[in-house]
Amino acid sequence: MTLETLSTTAAVGTFLVIGATAIAAIVQLRQLRASNQLQGLIAILSLPFEPVLMESFEFVTHELPDRMNDPAFRRDLEQAGPIDRRVHKELRLCDYYERLGSMVKYGLFWEELYFDNSSPERFWKLVSPGIAIQRRARGDVLYENFEYLVARSREWDKRHPEGNYPSHTKRLVVEDVWLAEDRAPSTSSG
Repeated sequence: MTLETLSTTAAVGTFLVIGATAIAAIVQLRQLRASNQLQGLIAILSLPFEPVLMESFEFVTHELPDRMNDPAFRRDLEQAGPIDRRVHKELRLCDYYERLGSMVKYGLFWEELYFDNSSPERFWKLVSPGIAIQRRARGDVLYENFEYLVARSREWDKRHPEGNYPSHTKRLVVEDVWLAEDRAPSTSSG
């Protein structure tokens, strides 16, 4: 074997080792990214169960529509200074979705993973009248990432109008054991 052949063989061997190492590194980076995405999603999905945010979600769902009828409550939202989040608990929810929208916008986790598990649409509908009032003084930049998140969610919903169940997997039969009883005419006297 000549020195030239040996040198060429060593160069090819080195190239193969470097190539295999690069492929292994890419695989590891993908696995690490998937792991980070999963950890991020778990953290995001668990936050609404923290007491302060849970209280905010309950407030928005059960009290905010009535509170928005109060002119003083609405006036608080239009002020340029800080707004008391003990009174305006809906702002904590807006802050949560604002951060989440920023994470989605910058690709810190796959939006498909989030939208397959949750949707901000319902809460946007409840808080957007208050956001509109705040934007009178603060401009459209206020809660723009929350708005972006909802816009992306709507696009996801258009792509998956019947949900995201894999088409190659057979659906289970869910028996509605109470259907006949619940649809029967009531015999109780009220």
